[in-house]
Amino acid sequence: MRSGFRKKWDELDLKIESAYRKHSYRKKAKLRLKRMQGGFRCDREYKEIVLPFWKKYGYKPQKFWYQIFSDREQKVDPRYIPDDLYYGELIPYFSNSQFRRFGEDKCYHDVWLPEMKRPETIAKNIAGVYYSSEMTPITRDEALDRAAAFSDEFLIKPSIDSGEGRLIRFFEGGKVTREELDKAFRDIGANFIVQAAVKQHPVLSRLNPSSLNTIRVVSFFFEGEVTVLSCILRIGAAGSKVDNVGAGGFACPIKPDGRLNDRAVNRKAEWVEENATGIKFRDVTIPHFSRVLEDVKKAHKKLAHFKLIGWDISVDTEGDPVMIEFNTCPGSNQISCGPTFGDLTERVLDEYFVKKNLKNAQN
Repeated sequence: MRSGFRKKWDELDLKIESAYRKHSYRKKAKLRLKRMQGGFRCDREYKEIVLPFWKKYGYKPQKFWYQIFSDREQKVDPRYIPDDLYYGELIPYFSNSQFRRFGEDKCYHDVWLPEMKRPETIAKNIAGVYYSSEMTPITRDEALDRAAAFSDEFLIKPSIDSGEGRLIRFFEGGKVTREELDKAFRDIGANFIVQAAVKQHPVLSRLNPSSLNTIRVVSFFFEGEVTVLSCILRIGAAGSKVDNVGAGGFACPIKPDGRLNDRAVNRKAEWVEENATGIKFRDVTIPHFSRVLEDVKKAHKKLAHFKLIGWDISVDTEGDPVMIEFNTCPGSNQISCGPTFGDLTERVLDEYFVKKNLKNAQN
């Protein structure tokens, strides 16, 4: 009886989260469409291309998604996945949301994925317990001592739910007092990690030296293989410590050979050819990009609970990919990179709309 109740409770929780996500992303889409002044006018294409494509799945997407997604190329592709479907149904279907926070906890990255290079860890806090970088329990005073003795730039950030730079604090080694660190520890409370700042590759630093500019790789573990669905480079705004678009930065698609696209998008949904300092995106090639993709594919095979993952990777001065974090509810990257699942789209939709219903009928 207890397991039956728990299953129903989990299903209810999932339905509530799904409904919230659908509402939230529809609301965001309408605001974005307003900023885009209506986006791409696609009345004819919506009726003649989009609706027939989705009819076989018994699904009718709303037109405004295609006004948004088709605006960059001024061309409609019916394989675009509406955000309410993607976030509200597909992600919960392909990834176990019950494990999400535990799986994403940055304090466990070295446990899950020891083969991936990560920022040097100074100390950790998991549920109020302090640990060394080797996962040995230490006292709070010892954690403070380690941070106070660190000579280079370092940061303190939440190990759970730290998206878009939330609550991250940066410190200059040798210039911060133990009292300041004590206050930072108290302010954040529990579940945080103290790490060295990554010294990024000169190519990435040149785009914006104040922020750690990261490669967002979206990978998909499907039918026994890991496929990289899309890659973008996130570049911070001048003077900013974080690299997200919402803080004034840019998101630029990355081509399969590591070269940046001709244009990047900013928070105003404008497509521009250069950053704030005049560097043209098309002149930049991500260093050691093939290694980044190789590391992601190997790592994702260990995380089968999450079929869709967004990885934030940088490249350091030694040319090594450095994993900053991974997200099990990744953005679809459709505005910048085209249809999320590309050539896999119909197989993915068959799995969700057809095979899922067959499985439910059998149960």
